[in-house]
Amino acid sequence: MRAKKLVQTIIGSACFVLEDITVNPEMNEINIAVRPTEHEQCRCGICHRKAARYDKGRGRRRWRALDIGGSKVYIEADEPRVRCRKHGVVTASVPWARHNSRFTKSFEETCAWLSVHASRSTVSEYLRVEWHTVGGICHRVYQELETANPSRFDSLENIGIDETSYKKGHKYMTVVINHDTASVVWCAKGYGKEVLSQFFERLTPEQRASIRCASADGAKWIASCVEEYCPHAQRCVDPFHVVSWATDALDQVRREARSEARQQAKTLPKRKPGRPAKGEAAPEKNQAKSVKNLRYVLLKNPEHLSENQQAQLQFLTRANPKLYRAYLLKENLRLALKAGPDEIAAALTKWMAWAQRCRIPVFRELRKKIKRHFDAIVAAARFRLSNARSEAINNKIKLIIRTAFGFRNVDNLLAMVMLSCSNLHPTLPNR
Repeated sequence: MRAKKLVQTIIGSACFVLEDITVNPEMNEINIAVRPTEHEQCRCGICHRKAARYDKGRGRRRWRALDIGGSKVYIEADEPRVRCRKHGVVTASVPWARHNSRFTKSFEETCAWLSVHASRSTVSEYLRVEWHTVGGICHRVYQELETANPSRFDSLENIGIDETSYKKGHKYMTVVINHDTASVVWCAKGYGKEVLSQFFERLTPEQRASIRCASADGAKWIASCVEEYCPHAQRCVDPFHVVSWATDALDQVRREARSEARQQAKTLPKRKPGRPAKGEAAPEKNQAKSVKNLRYVLLKNPEHLSENQQAQLQFLTRANPKLYRAYLLKENLRLALKAGPDEIAAALTKWMAWAQRCRIPVFRELRKKIKRHFDAIVAAARFRLSNARSEAINNKIKLIIRTAFGFRNVDNLLAMVMLSCSNLHPTLPNR
């Protein structure tokens, strides 16, 4: 085998002229001196068009390649600067590395593939690079894959929109998924109508018209954005979020009942310390504590309650009828959302009529909220769409952040999310 053929497999490109190979046993390094072919010389590092030579730049430079037998491999070559008509004075491109990178393409592709399947600390130790360098490598690989695969926005029919936190301090990112492929199609830092508008503005009019359904929670900024850019698309509100609205309302009624019990206990006369005598009723001050301990009993489904929890719920029917009525409202809403596509509209209408006369202000407000999203809730049952895939992607994003022990750069995080959760999968070189 000729030496150039061997170097081609190391570099991952054939557009070079081999000059020399030196081995440094003390530093455990292999240095390969090359130069680009005449056809690849004097090209812009950004657009790769032919340009006039400007100067010699920083002179001789080195690029890290994949290791051979435990030895570090470096590619050495001159890297002059050129004057591009579009981008001005920039560093000339080389066929074996990306612009503004100190690593070969095969090294970066291997690093990106390992980052998807292992933690960044493991990748940095295996490849012998700094851990913060891995994020920049993943970002460059993702940018190239995104440029080469612009078709992921085609044939979008059912999408899911949700936001998730990526760092403490209420820092969020917006994620758009494709329900049909269960993959992320777009993500960006922040949330709100301005952020989500960036996604719809990237779509062509034909791609927007192909969107049939958009599942999300009841956020106003999502609804207004979908109505503006995709007026023919049907918005679907996930039943899980509707039940969470009811559980939040039920928990608020429970807190109010506990506060009322504590205020009522303060007005009672003080009793002597010690246990109550035989036949004497328990002190009323314990009623506030018993209401506090009902939180998980009220949130659980009836079929999952233990015997002790069922007894607590039975006690609630006599101790606080208002709180028990709120619990029944929550359960009936959950059962109404489980009705079929043909029965859910009638079931929700019946529930709203009950919530209107329940004399619980929180549930009357909830009834107004469900009325505003009535069509979207019914559409979710008719098209059988939910935000379950979006929540699964959110959990995977949390796992990516935890596995990487956090990200300093948000752009690197977004690139890692796209490499792990979208159709832009990095591949191993020479495979």
